[in-house]
Amino acid sequence: MTYQTTAHRNQPPREEDEARLRVVKPELPEGWRKSLTARAAGCGSEDALPPSGLNTVLEANHEVLQAAVPIMKEYEECFMRERGLLALLSPDGVLLHGTGDAALAESAGFRPGTVLPGTVRPEAVSEKGRGEDASARWGCWIEPLRGGKRRIMGFLALLLPRAACHAATPALLHAIAANINNQHHVHDLLSDQSAVLELLTDGVVILDRRGGIKAANAHARRMLDIPGEENTSLGPISDFVRDGAPFMQILGQKRTVMDEEATLRVGNAQKRYILSASFIPEDKGVVCTLAETARMQKFAVRTAGSKAIYRFSDILGESDVIVNAVQLARVAAQSDITTLLLGESGTGKELFAHAIHNGSARKSGPFVVVNCGALPRDLVQSELFGYEAGAFTGAAKNGKPGKFELADGGTIFLDEIGEMPMEAQTNLLRLIQNKEVARVGGTTTKSVDVRIVAATNRNLSEAVARGTFRSDLFYRLSVLVINIPALRSRSSDIAALAAHFLRKYASALNRPITGFAPEALQALRHYSWPGNIRELENIIERAVNVAKSSLIAASDLPDFLSLRQEIPREDQSSPEDAYTGDNLYMQECRAIINTLSRCNGNIRLAAQELGIARSALYGKLTRFGIDYAKFRNRYR
Repeated sequence: MTYQTTAHRNQPPREEDEARLRVVKPELPEGWRKSLTARAAGCGSEDALPPSGLNTVLEANHEVLQAAVPIMKEYEECFMRERGLLALLSPDGVLLHGTGDAALAESAGFRPGTVLPGTVRPEAVSEKGRGEDASARWGCWIEPLRGGKRRIMGFLALLLPRAACHAATPALLHAIAANINNQHHVHDLLSDQSAVLELLTDGVVILDRRGGIKAANAHARRMLDIPGEENTSLGPISDFVRDGAPFMQILGQKRTVMDEEATLRVGNAQKRYILSASFIPEDKGVVCTLAETARMQKFAVRTAGSKAIYRFSDILGESDVIVNAVQLARVAAQSDITTLLLGESGTGKELFAHAIHNGSARKSGPFVVVNCGALPRDLVQSELFGYEAGAFTGAAKNGKPGKFELADGGTIFLDEIGEMPMEAQTNLLRLIQNKEVARVGGTTTKSVDVRIVAATNRNLSEAVARGTFRSDLFYRLSVLVINIPALRSRSSDIAALAAHFLRKYASALNRPITGFAPEALQALRHYSWPGNIRELENIIERAVNVAKSSLIAASDLPDFLSLRQEIPREDQSSPEDAYTGDNLYMQECRAIINTLSRCNGNIRLAAQELGIARSALYGKLTRFGIDYAKFRNRYR
């Protein structure tokens, strides 16, 4: 008969228990052997733990109980027949479990919690001390049980009537102890494997060759709506995924899969995961891993995509126009309001987009940049909205998520939105209204949670009037409009910006340059900066490279800056006076100015006379910082 307390929870030992087990000396206590034989002869004293103390000891020794009890059960009938007792002792000599003759256990007071004397500092004897006293009525043997790193995790004691003892008895006990040690090692390995399986951030499903679920970790159970916490006897995969697809197809084809996007029908829902599958040798099934598509997409954006690196503190300047723009951008960051950034090329629209994202509640989400003007016209929709497998010739066999899917939970920055083709504008409007994206070639939609920040250097009102930009999309995008000022309208900030770029490139190039000569700074202040801050940065980088002293001189700047052209002002008597010079750059500028003067600022007539399109003329006006309206006002 076996006697034991209630089952114990499978939990790791506490640190103090680990420490105690490792310091137990390997010598066997002679006092325990004497106590066992004395109790069997009816001479022992009663000494047992209270229930609360027993529970504490059982909890601390759950590992050895888990390994030993099933094996001791196998020998129960044998020791009942021999009227003997097989006992499991803690490292401190507390009886944890016993099996064998119930009458002997009752008469000797052997029950869980019995404390054997002499356990504080037992006298050392041989590691395989065998109480073979020929004059005694009982024979007693004790074997140590060892866990990892040879630590003592308990002792196994065998008590038999002398008549039942024989020469092989010590070897039998040694074999039982070895079996328990091996079982504990297996439990350790399985426990480690189970812990590793549960710690994985991907879902793991192990299927047999017929599609039955052999094991599934917590993530897989959540992904596939598998109830319960057990890893065995979960039933066929088709009970949880409609038709078992694509798992049954993978098993049937014996096809190894690596990072393929798969759509699973789980209940009434359609779920997308990244699926991998590897077969177990000897046709024992397949191990499948499922990764969250959204998590993989965010990882892809972080590693290969854009990243918002700038904050509001990186926007330099103290002029009223830039301070007002930053204040409005801070307001935009406090909500998910759709924001339109307007400004000339090079004014820092993308920097503002970065700052808005990093100043918002979405800062931990993805930040995806799309240059609408750089996308091939026939690929705009597939890049923005994604496509399904086989949507068009050359499409990836598993399809591809679009930029909006990649930006789910974060911000998408649509730069040069004015260059977006009309057909893509229609889909973008639908996405903004419904917050759903439909892949090219797909029949279903997917909800996306994306904050949109758009930017352009074009006049969208004129584009709407010309019919090249949808008016309803313009109204949707311009919920909050932020005008990013041109550098020529914030000339008081030029010195601070130039000093910032000087420090940046002097440090990067390891050049001992500390500032600007007065004439160089004056040239920077008087230039019209058609390329805005981007042009200023490029010029400072060049100057740092060519400077010959610790101060950047006027001679280190490009020639056209030394012409000391004035920034156009309202009180100038003639717009032509602001642009002089003999180089090609200025010659083109003068030609445009002269033409505008003759045409009284009429863009259509000026473009015809110059032989270029109106859009090209608008671009050149922006580049040179020319305000064509001034040429109309002078004749009024």
